Amino acid sequence: MILSVLSAHAPLAANSAPTHKVYISSEELAVTVGADAATVEGQFQFKSARGSGAKSSTFVAIPVWIPFKAAQGNTSLVSMVKVQDNNSFHKLEGPLLKAWDETIGLKFTVGNQEVPVGMLRIVRPWSFTKSEGTPKAWLHDGWILALAMIYCPPPLMQGSSEARLRYRQPLRKTRGGAEFLYLPQFYYQPEGTTTTDLEKFAMKVQAQQGLSLSIGGALLPAGQSATLPLIHHQAIKVLVTAP
Repeated sequence: MILSVLSAHAPLAANSAPTHKVYISSEELAVTVGADAATVEGQFQFKSARGSGAKSSTFVAIPVWIPFKAAQGNTSLVSMVKVQDNNSFHKLEGPLLKAWDETIGLKFTVGNQEVPVGMLRIVRPWSFTKSEGTPKAWLHDGWILALAMIYCPPPLMQGSSEARLRYRQPLRKTRGGAEFLYLPQFYYQPEGTTTTDLEKFAMKVQAQQGLSLSIGGALLPAGQSATLPLIHHQAIKVLVTAP
């Protein structure tokens, strides 16, 4: 999942919000993959987990995957990747804000209200020890995480809330082609529920004109699209194979 709710004081991998637990009741994504970057557009439905505080605030962390080896000549991407103090919070302002807007351009709205990104947290998952609890699903060669931290005051995330998301994700250059990565994450789901219903949880992938893709070894010809399931911690990787 692209949206994880957590507390500002929670451990990195805990993905918990003790003040207001929220779960995703639907997630619909549309991903258009280009030669160098993909555009991700999402529509999410949120619900308060049973027993959560009715008037508490929520922090939303939006993990955006960024190639560790920045594309040559992309100065904005280089400046983001070079943030040295791993796992620290950085106020999104000045040169960092400029680089973020030029590279990622993330927009997050709840209902009709756009909610800005307040802090950025650059995470290199492989740099943590096992005792720090980094999920194995976060470990992907050549990728780091930029966690966009968004503060949602009540009543934005109360009851049943709809959110929309749009951002650009730079692709990682590999020998097999440019790679796109997405990691679904779901927490606090009611007991007995799953995310296998493609009417509620799905990603539609298509390529820009003139490109073909490879998804799990299967070729997706130019001009066609594929609908993929969103399963907790089952990574989706897409390669641009042509031209």
